[in-house]
Amino acid sequence: MTLKPSRRLALAATVSTVLFAAPTTLMAAGFYIQTQGASGLGRAHAGDVVVASNASTIYFNPAGMTRLERNEVQAGVHLLIPNAEVDQRNTRIPGRDSGNPYDPTPVPNLYWAEQYSDRVWLGFGLSAPFGLKNEYSDGFFARYDSLESDLRVLNLQPSIAFDLTDRISIGGGLDLQYADATLRSAIPADLQPQNDGEFELEGDNWDVGFNIGMLFDLTDDTRLGIHYRDGITHTLNGTASITASAGSPTSVLPGQADLKLPDIASIGIQHRFNDRWTGLAQYTWFNWSNFDEIRIQLPQGNEQVLEQNYRNSYALAVGAEYEMNPRWTLRGGIQFDQTPTQTDGRSTRTPDGDRTWFSFGASYAGSDRLTFDLGYSYIHIASEDLDITRGFDSNQDGQADTFVNMQGTTKGHVHILSAAMRYHF
Repeated sequence: MTLKPSRRLALAATVSTVLFAAPTTLMAAGFYIQTQGASGLGRAHAGDVVVASNASTIYFNPAGMTRLERNEVQAGVHLLIPNAEVDQRNTRIPGRDSGNPYDPTPVPNLYWAEQYSDRVWLGFGLSAPFGLKNEYSDGFFARYDSLESDLRVLNLQPSIAFDLTDRISIGGGLDLQYADATLRSAIPADLQPQNDGEFELEGDNWDVGFNIGMLFDLTDDTRLGIHYRDGITHTLNGTASITASAGSPTSVLPGQADLKLPDIASIGIQHRFNDRWTGLAQYTWFNWSNFDEIRIQLPQGNEQVLEQNYRNSYALAVGAEYEMNPRWTLRGGIQFDQTPTQTDGRSTRTPDGDRTWFSFGASYAGSDRLTFDLGYSYIHIASEDLDITRGFDSNQDGQADTFVNMQGTTKGHVHILSAAMRYHF
């Protein structure tokens, strides 16, 4: 029995949802996980919005499906290996430096693209575009800011693309997102770690957004791409657990918090210099000022506000691809990725700094139907300062009356290894 394209896409959505529903912790050097395709990682994501060489274009710019040579399903996994340190400075709170709060974690994705008619393509993508997982020891000097942050955002993206003319295409899709988060931090009793209480919030939410993009073939050798992704606000509903001090009873209350994800807009250009060399560049803007605070709401009007003070940021990437022969394509790239965090508000939940990417990768066409992509990036994270003040309601009258200041410095780096397999049909 042969399935129609729409039925095959629905089947892919169902199967991939089951696969990604397994317990998975996601993390990145920051908050946004750019790595949604192995070939893109190999050029530091330069030209992701325009290159349209495989089904991962569904995430970066669905309009690119119209440039695919054949139907394709792609499965990939990206191993993130972050290393960060948060060292105390000018802080009188008893405690120690962080050590590395991260563990290596795989981030998978899946894409399916199929031609429906002469000018129409259908696609489906499953990705994890935002994620964070770090955990500090109970004796961490900035424990009143955070002990654990665990965020997972899964994105299901049914998509469609149209050829408007022989040189202009448009595409878009829905972003069906599930967000799940756990936030845990210490509560001061007498500033001694062994006497601390603890606050923990767990919540999740489904919500819907959209994305849209266009491709323009300016000449036979030059292509321009643009893409916009709507920033979704998730209202995480769950429970808050509060223990005032060590040994005291734990109160469990209903709680919620808003997670405001950024709008993302990208523009990229690709130019083919000759039969072997192609140059790529991309600029991406992030509306991170959406994420100005985490406002945790509890019953009877009580709330806890964690200032984040994120600013809008950008990433600029340049790269190249070299077609060595019909089977092998080599690539490389560099990216500067500005951190959205600032000293006034930077948190140990995302101990981030400006990032510089150095990347290379390759593709190998093993047969007429199978292609393998490999990519590697080293990301240097610049050292930044932390200056955090958190207020606590020790009298339980709804007003913060105890304030704790934590100062330090952060630094780190990330290794990313990516592999993907593409099947053409």
